[in-house]
Amino acid sequence: MHKHNDNKPMTANKPQRRWLIPFSVLTLLVLSTVACGTQRKDVEGFNFRRNYTLDAGERIEGDQVILAQRITLNDQGVITGKVTLIGDEVRLNAQVEDDVVIVADTLTIGDTARIAGDLIMCVKNVEGTDTAQIEGEIKKECNDTSRQSVESVFESSFNSWQTSVFFHLVGTIAGSLLFGALAALSTILFHQPLQNMSRAVQRAPLVTGGIGCLTMLIAIGLTLIYLISLLLILPAVLFPYALIGWLVVAMLSVLGWVALAEPFGKRLFRWLGMKNQPPMIAAAVGGVTLSLLIRVWGLFWFTSWIGFLATAILGSIGLGAVVLTRIGTKPYPAPKPDTTRLQ
Repeated sequence: MHKHNDNKPMTANKPQRRWLIPFSVLTLLVLSTVACGTQRKDVEGFNFRRNYTLDAGERIEGDQVILAQRITLNDQGVITGKVTLIGDEVRLNAQVEDDVVIVADTLTIGDTARIAGDLIMCVKNVEGTDTAQIEGEIKKECNDTSRQSVESVFESSFNSWQTSVFFHLVGTIAGSLLFGALAALSTILFHQPLQNMSRAVQRAPLVTGGIGCLTMLIAIGLTLIYLISLLLILPAVLFPYALIGWLVVAMLSVLGWVALAEPFGKRLFRWLGMKNQPPMIAAAVGGVTLSLLIRVWGLFWFTSWIGFLATAILGSIGLGAVVLTRIGTKPYPAPKPDTTRLQ
């Protein structure tokens, strides 16, 4: 009786862990918001409002894309990166430490304006003074065609956008979902080979990691030898073979990562008290979670080394499992012979 009573709370607590799934999603959203907040200067690199004013003495770091009806960059204001200004009326009196792209109806360049790079304009009316300092070239793109100016605007906007944490966060989530879908589909199509690779990872992680690391070192070494030989005797005709070799290594590496998804998902479900999940579901959840845990470190420059180290270690383990199982066709370690039958 005492045993029976002791086991009840233990089994009852496992289903209670299911609340951790929505809680984890909520935590991820909160962390994403905090991440964007800590990188506010990058996120605010894109401004869209009715009127925009850079106050006197204000300093903004990084590239900026500003869309507004009236744009005023006051005296003693400083912007350290590239600036794209799109509006009806633009007044430029500040200091810009890189190129400036302006698309406007009217542009007024003040006495205190200073541009360290080029000034690229698509403007109908320009008013300026001789005291303004423009160290680069002045290009009036719209005199020939408006397409060049539009291309410059989009290029500057994209360069500013891709440096933001929001851009990397969206890429991280999208890449993780894509990897989860790939893991689920591969589990359906190649279930037994992936099972052999997964068992190899679980039974001999150190051996698979060592073999995978050795495989990558050999591939890198052969590539370096080939590159050096190009300067000596071997012709460039061997380049397609080197390219195909790296393509094969890349495909085997992806397969190794897929082999890690299902066992990781099963461990996650087991920890949550949700056993006996279908292999496809375990692979999908494991793939998404594993990818997020690896890629999320790359959102910040001071933690990117953690993601790189984890990628190298887990990637080597997965690749080693692929090599030792001969792409899943042979189990590793090999099953011991049944001696009882022989006797």
